[in-house]
Amino acid sequence: MRIDATTCEGYFAALPEDRRAALTHVRELVLRAFPRVTEELRNSLPTYLLDGTPFCALGNQKSFMALYVMHHDLLDAFNKDLKAYDHGRSCIRFRRLEPETIELFDRIIKYTGSRFPDSRLNRPARAELGAR
Repeated sequence: MRIDATTCEGYFAALPEDRRAALTHVRELVLRAFPRVTEELRNSLPTYLLDGTPFCALGNQKSFMALYVMHHDLLDAFNKDLKAYDHGRSCIRFRRLEPETIELFDRIIKYTGSRFPDSRLNRPARAELGAR
């Protein structure tokens, strides 16, 4: 479900009330964990950047909402926890925001936001810089 918005505030305002409440709650987890985070609308999704690097995004789809983790290899630390969730390589899909989901998202956001520089997805870029 594409939302035509030009700002993150516009994105959240265009959501149905129940989904706005759920995604706003996850948004607040990100903002609370990383007060210096920058919020931008990228690829039509609210995206959160630390030091100019996107580390997560939120999305509203037709039949689910999702937390997207840009450095998805860091989700390996949560393999056991994620078995109970519908998830892909870089996203965790949910229909309702349950207390267990909030607690898991809080841990995932804090971990991936603090560890993304260590992600193996950053290594090729580092190797190219060293070769120059």
